[in-house]
Amino acid sequence: MKRFLSILLVLTILTIPAVAHADYDYNSIPTPNMIVVDGDDPSVVFFERNADQKVFPASTTKIMTTLVTLENGNLDDSFTVGEEVLGTTTKFSKYSSLMGIQPGETLTLRDLVYGLMLVSGNDAGEAIAKHVSGSVDAFVALMNQKAQEIGMTSTHYSNPHGVQNDDHYTTARDMAKLMAYALKNKEFVEIAGTKTYTVPANSVRPTDLVLVNTDRLLNAVAGDPVQTVYPYAIGGKTGDTDSAGKCLVAAAEKDGARVIITMFGDKADLYGGDTVMTNLARFVNAAGIFEYVFANGYQTVTAAELGLQKTFTTGVVNANADDLQNGQLTMSAQIDSLTIRATSAKINDIKANTGAITTNVVLTTDAQAPISAGQSMGTVDYMLGESKIASANLIADFAVGLGSGESAAQPEETAVVTAQPDGTPLIDKGRKDWGASDTLTLTFVLLAVLLVALIVIFILSEQKRRYERKRRARAKQRRQQYYE
Repeated sequence: MKRFLSILLVLTILTIPAVAHADYDYNSIPTPNMIVVDGDDPSVVFFERNADQKVFPASTTKIMTTLVTLENGNLDDSFTVGEEVLGTTTKFSKYSSLMGIQPGETLTLRDLVYGLMLVSGNDAGEAIAKHVSGSVDAFVALMNQKAQEIGMTSTHYSNPHGVQNDDHYTTARDMAKLMAYALKNKEFVEIAGTKTYTVPANSVRPTDLVLVNTDRLLNAVAGDPVQTVYPYAIGGKTGDTDSAGKCLVAAAEKDGARVIITMFGDKADLYGGDTVMTNLARFVNAAGIFEYVFANGYQTVTAAELGLQKTFTTGVVNANADDLQNGQLTMSAQIDSLTIRATSAKINDIKANTGAITTNVVLTTDAQAPISAGQSMGTVDYMLGESKIASANLIADFAVGLGSGESAAQPEETAVVTAQPDGTPLIDKGRKDWGASDTLTLTFVLLAVLLVALIVIFILSEQKRRYERKRRARAKQRRQQYYE
């Protein structure tokens, strides 16, 4: 009966967002410490509860560990791990969350970061810290330094993995700031959103390690009594210790808008003693909140309403000229169903400045024949100032065959297409970006030309002055002869 009531409670929570535009019943969620913020601007708060109260972060610590690693290490580094994977200050037990590596294995830093984030490997955390900084203490110092840079004023780290320590703490608000910062790092987003990753076997460990992400917003687990996967989830990190309880830092994205939820302190007594539902509730609750906030915390505007540029052109190498239009291939941005979702202030700003929206097109396919109709050519980003407001795929509007006697030679550079503020495309096929050496060479050439010009001017001036002196001397001589 207790299990049935717990399941009923979670299912009720999950269905709450379906009630049209009703205020979300946050009181139905017993999580003691939580906050819901905009992913691009964590100062925009949709809900908070005890968000500045000190909590233990458990393995959500590994978000910071990953960030420090990405900013200070090289993921392609390959090295041999040592006894640190057994625990430096406190030996890991069978109850520790581990990646499963052994001393003497040669791994890449990338392998360890995936082991850290996906399966919450404490062993990976220690190995990463030693490799990146030489010691765990030195790495932790970098973690605390980064926390201060981000503005996590109520956070202190004492290890790279979150093993319980009274001097290792944070707040729900600080963790939202951390996640918002992390989402700006494309490598972090890619890692956090990965569902599975395989670490190959080696001479020390004869079997592959198949790492499955513990974030149930991304991965369903067979046997779970409720659905936890949320289709717009893009990544996060779980945590779980006796002192911290069940923890979750998660992000989701829909139509360009991002929402971050941090939840700390879920324990079994909050869910009638049902440990299964205690574990699952954070994911179900987060999914329900995400859906509600996306529907009610933001405004939307369509590409059609903004009049976004849809057609772009580019030249094509080795093309049959008869297949082109005015010597160009036209491409269409797939924006017919594009919706932009953002805070009210941002949507109002976009609507008020439609004329200032620019485009940045990157062709990911070489613009060379043959090209088939509907072929994917690249992407276009719609920008307002430095802010990207939307992205769309580009496809070829028609087929382009090879020109007579031409071969599909690889162009030196992929075509690049941009646009002016008024939306007029600027085509620059085969454009080579100027580097520092190119600029320096041009500067020397211009200086040389200027120097030559000055020398010529000087010579001509001297000749003119000599001519004037001679002319005056002859005139004076004639006057003297006249008066004599």
